[in-house]
This record gives sequence, structure tokens and C-alpha cells, in this order.
Amino acid sequence: MKEIGVGIIGMGWMGEAHSNAYNNIKAKFASLNVSPKLIICSEIIEERAQAAKRRFGFEKCTTDWKKVVEDPAVDIVDITAPNSLHLEMIEYCIKHKKHINCEKPVGAFPDDTIKAYELVKDYEKETFVGYNYRWSPLVQEAKKLIEDGAIGELRHFRGRFFSCYAADELGFYSWRFEKENGHGALTDIMSHAVDMAINLMGEISEVQGVMDTFIKQRPIAPAGASHYAKGSKNDEMKDVTNDDYVNAIVKFKNGARGYIDSSRAFYGPTSEMTFEVHGSKGSIKWNFEEMNTLNLYIHEEGKQNGYRKIYSSPLHSNHGNFNPSDGSGLGYEDLKAIEAANFLNVIVHNDKSKKVNFEDAKNVALVLNAIIESNENKTVVSL
Repeated sequence: MKEIGVGIIGMGWMGEAHSNAYNNIKAKFASLNVSPKLIICSEIIEERAQAAKRRFGFEKCTTDWKKVVEDPAVDIVDITAPNSLHLEMIEYCIKHKKHINCEKPVGAFPDDTIKAYELVKDYEKETFVGYNYRWSPLVQEAKKLIEDGAIGELRHFRGRFFSCYAADELGFYSWRFEKENGHGALTDIMSHAVDMAINLMGEISEVQGVMDTFIKQRPIAPAGASHYAKGSKNDEMKDVTNDDYVNAIVKFKNGARGYIDSSRAFYGPTSEMTFEVHGSKGSIKWNFEEMNTLNLYIHEEGKQNGYRKIYSSPLHSNHGNFNPSDGSGLGYEDLKAIEAANFLNVIVHNDKSKKVNFEDAKNVALVLNAIIESNENKTVVSL
């Protein structure tokens, strides 16, 4: 069994999810014949670094992220730190010749993501990006149905990612709300929605975009507070300088039309990462909030028609790695395990059929830049 050393930078929610993913590989993806070994993690607060080491079984921990990259036992560096630090970390990983698994967005700004891609175009090691929603067994099934022509000629796409993580006006101010550290909904969640659109529909050729900020100020968080904690009306406030909401009317290179939007700042949807694909013979609908069901409509002349519900099962990609039962659902962290398995498969077995690398992130970044340009100039932008 091939052993591969893993180092993780940042032990917040994403760092924990990545740690769990690697710990699950031997049990859930035994056929890979790969044994990821958690070597070292970094976190700026010593107590959190030590806690992560104990919880997930790292051999060591540090408060200096560079030590993760420099460690000779580390083959893969997972970057789950704040977005504004990603590019510097990527450059350091390249210098030390590490495989890189970076959470999206690869760069704090779309131009940073494009720069990261330029840096690794001829890189000898592999890169991967955390577009984990692609890996739902039923999203994979939707992609297969589309590619097989089951719903005919593609005519329309509607995608969105509505999340309420920043809907509370008393939610603490953090780097997520600072323009100098990156865009808001655009790079945080719209990047997922755009990646899904490209994944299912192909390249986007035309964009008309709008951006807005609904919550203008937020309470300042004390050191070490969670991004998801909240303050009070009596706390000192700070201006939000990036976007809460983004929408884009798009045209795809195949001629299909569509609409994609994202928001972090209203209640109702909790994590509504969803899409509808409409074709000449039928349609497909999927929503992450109900990720273990897919709605499929195939038109049959002369028959009563309507959507039928398909439940995730071992018939679908990777479902059987987690359980053998029809309708027994997978969850968010299972998608992270699939993501890690696909990355390891690229590295160890050179199987690039399920790769999602910095080139894919660059393609998303080009669309995000077009949205920014369209919003600023009030015009349609061609890619």
C-alpha cells in the first residue's frame, strides 16, 4: 500500500473536513491501495493547533504554516486558510515541490486564481480544488445523463447558491467581509455555482452581471471567535466592503442560455446549492439541501409526463463506497472524502478522469472577472 504524507494549513471547519476525508480513505476507498498519513497541521492559535493534532491524529502541529510546507515527510499540502493567504502559500508549495489541494477560491481575487494557474501550468506536481459539490453521486449521474443525450439538446441552465451563513446582521465581522481580503459572495459561493454550470453545460461565452451589499455594517469579533458567532447591537461596528449578492445572465458556447446567482445574506435557504438543466427532451433538477434525490423529466409523446424522483444508490458513482443501500444518504463530508480520493487517484495512479485542478479554477475566475466588469460598466461582457 502506497503511503503518502499530508499536511494541512488551517484547522477551521474546512481543515477538519479535509482531515476527516483523509482519515476515511483506507476504509471507504480501499481499492485505491493508498494510505494517507496526517503528518502536520498548522493553526495560528496554539491551543487550536494542539486540539486538532489530538482529534485527527496528526504526528505534530505548529503555529507556523511554512513548517507544514517545509516538512520533508509531507507530499500533499492542503490549503484551507483564509483566501487572502492562498497565493503566497501556493507559491511556497511550488518552491518546495508539493502536491497542492487548495480550497476554493484558489485566489482571494479572480486575478490571483489566474496567476496561480499560470504558476502551475508546467508544474511537475498535481493540483486540486475544493469544488466538492461536483462529487455528489447524483450530480455525477446528472452529468452522465446530459452527456448521453438523455435530455436532448441543452437549452437552459438555472443555478444558484443561496446560503444564510451571513444573514444575521449581528454576525461578526471577519476577513470574509473585507474587500482587501477578497470578494464576498462572488468568490465564496458564486464560484461553486459557476463551476457547476461549466461542469454540466460547458464553457460560458457571455455574461451580464450585478453585485450588491445588503448588510452594510457588522460587529467586530474578538480574537479567536468563530466566523459563525454573533455579537450585539452595542458592539463596535465596522463597514462591510464586499458583496452579499451576485447574479449573472449567461450564454454558453453551445448556445444555451442561463441564469446564475448567489447570496449569503438572507434567510430561508440554508445551503441551497442547486441547479436546473433544461433540454429539448427533458430536464434535471438537483438541490444540495436534498442531495440524495435527483428530479428527472424525460418527455414521452402521448403519455402523462412529469418529474420522477431518483434516490442515490450504489448504481451511482461512489455511493457504494459509503453504504450498500438505495436511498441511504450521503452527507457533506462524504463529498470531501470523494474529493480526496479523486486527488489521490490522480497522484498515485495518474487517473485524471475526475481531476479538478487550477485550470478549472482559472475558468471559473474568468467568468467571475466578467461579472465584475459587467457590474462596473453596466454592459454585457464576452469571454
